[in-house]
Parts: sequence; C-alpha cells; structure tokens
Amino acid sequence: MSPNMRLLFVLTTLYVLILAYESQYGYGTPFVYPHVFMKLLMVYYAFFIYTFYKGAYYLKFDHVVYFILICFCLNVLIVHPETLSLAAFSNHERGVYSTSVYMLVVPFFYFLSKYFYEGKLGNLAASLSVLVAIVFFQHRTVWVVTAAALVIYYFLIQFRTYKPINIVGKALPIASIIGIGLTLCSTLVFSMHPEVVEKLQDNFSDIENFESQGTGAWRYAQWLSYWPFIQDNFLFGMRFDGFELPIQFYREDLDKPMFEDGNGHFFHSFYIDVLFYVGAAGLVLYVSLFALPLIKALRAKYLTINQIILVTFVSTGFVFGFSYILPPFYYGILGWCIVALEKEKVQKPSYLTEFAKRIRDKKRASPVSLIGRI
Repeated sequence: MSPNMRLLFVLTTLYVLILAYESQYGYGTPFVYPHVFMKLLMVYYAFFIYTFYKGAYYLKFDHVVYFILICFCLNVLIVHPETLSLAAFSNHERGVYSTSVYMLVVPFFYFLSKYFYEGKLGNLAASLSVLVAIVFFQHRTVWVVTAAALVIYYFLIQFRTYKPINIVGKALPIASIIGIGLTLCSTLVFSMHPEVVEKLQDNFSDIENFESQGTGAWRYAQWLSYWPFIQDNFLFGMRFDGFELPIQFYREDLDKPMFEDGNGHFFHSFYIDVLFYVGAAGLVLYVSLFALPLIKALRAKYLTINQIILVTFVSTGFVFGFSYILPPFYYGILGWCIVALEKEKVQKPSYLTEFAKRIRDKKRASPVSLIGRI
C-alpha cells in the first residue's frame, strides 16, 4: 500500500477492533450487532480492490462497462419489464433502484470519452442511450449527480489532459442534429401523452423544493428526527446504543414508526448514517478515503482518460451521499480509481515519434493525393 492508504487502513482497523472490544466488554460477544460493524467494514471493499489490482493491474475498463450494461438490461427486462412504458413513467413506477441507475454514470462517461477522442457516431449514440435511461428511471438524485459530474468531467478534460479537446466544438454539430430530432419526437410523444410533461415538471419542482415536497421532504423529516441524537454523540456516534434506540421516525398518517424496532435504523443519507452510528471520527475516515483520489488528481500534471472517468465518478459520491447510502460497488470503483492513479501513466508522444508517424502516413498516401497536395 501507499503510505496514505496504509494509514487509513490502520485507522479503520483500529476503530473496528475498538468496536469489537466494546461489544465483548458490554455484551459478552465480539460481534453483537453486525449492522453497526458494517458501517466501517464497508470501507474494506475499497482496500481489497486496491491491494488486489495493485499487485496485478490487468483490469480492463470496457469489460467493466459492458458488464454493468448487460446486468442492468437483464435486470430491467427480466425482473422489471413493466417499468418500460410511458404509463410507468407518468405513474412514477421506477422499478429499478437508484443505486442501479447510479451505476450507469460510469458507462455514460466511458462512451462520451470514446466519442470525444475516437469519434464514431456509435459511441455518441451509446452515451445518449445511457443518458436517456438515467432520465427515464426518474431518480432525481442521479439527475443531479450526473449534472455535477459533467461539470467536473469538463474541467478535468480541459486542465488535466495532455491534449485538451474543444468539447463544445466537438459536440455542437451532432448535438444540434440530435436535438432537432429529439424535439420532433418529443413533440409527438408529448402531444399524445401530456401526462409525461406534467411528470417532468413535478420532478424538477421536487428538486427545487426538496425540503417541503417529494422524497426530499421525507429525508428532511428523518434528519430532524435523529439530529438531536447525533449532536449528543457527535464524536464517536451512538454505536450499539444507536442500534437499540427505538425508531424515532414516524408515519403521520398511521402514527407508527417507519421501521420495526430491533432491526437498526435505515437512513436515506450516507452522512446521517455514518454520524449516527460511528460519529465524526468515522466520517473523517470515509471522507479522507474519498478525498485521496481527488487530491492525487489535482496534484497530477496530466491524467489518462480512464483516470478522469474514475475520478469524476468518485467525486459524485459526495453528492449522492446526501440522499442515499453509498452502495458497495462505489467502494470497489473507489479502490480501482486509487490504484489507477498510482499505476497508469500518461504516454506523451515524443517529437521523433510524431515525425516518424508523419513520414509513415506520407508513404501510405496515394500518388494522386500527393499531386493534389503539391
């Protein structure tokens, strides 16, 4: 491990051992509530992927991308085929979890990068298809995450690549043609199904007024219910006492707890979840690990395209964590991102290489084209 990763690994392991000692001392068993331990054990996904590929870095980006797409499509087509309709869209029957849609951010930027650097309309069509899927399944948090990721991706492409590209100039001609086509198609769909327009308006309204309507209001109420306990146990959290605490979040229509007691508390925010169970100390461990690849990326003079995509995705965890618990695959990609920053190097072509390439291209050119140039 690198010194920073080794330090974070030791600190995380130390906190886990302290929890095990507290469990043994208070309950007579070293692993009394796995729900609490998982708040720290989840981090080991990142350490495992990091150390595994640090020894043999043979992971192929396209393999991961196609694995994500194939599994996502099989999930929708086999498990939730009823969600593929405008009626399901207008009735907000998403069928697919937000974490599954969040995973699509990786293929989206992969195909977008392929189009920017390799061209081919197939890559552009693939990236737009993934973007349509992200919009269609209506997880508003993923919409916000994708928008934030586009901004981060743009700045990394402009300031951390050996050959920056004119993204606007590259995308504008094709985007204009596609925009006209989408406008015509959407006009036809919206005229036949006006409820789709209303649903989109409702979604954007929920994003703007997150504290008073939609699922944002639900999360805000949960935050208010548990914030006093977080304040009283801010440094190290409630740990096992938190697991035993009765559910504090009630349904107003039924006047009963949202979840059953004795199963732990299920938060719709990564930050609340970590602060409640393992406190600010645990949150510092998480944030330090998340920030490590971002700091490496900012210090690097140049980044590869793979590194830019991975850093872009990892950075979105700070946004996604406001509304959801970060899924296990996020930590896998986090470990992959850190090892990629340590292993991959930007291959800058030398002047001799460029000169040899030009000579080779001239030799391959036909006599007619040479006369034309003269």
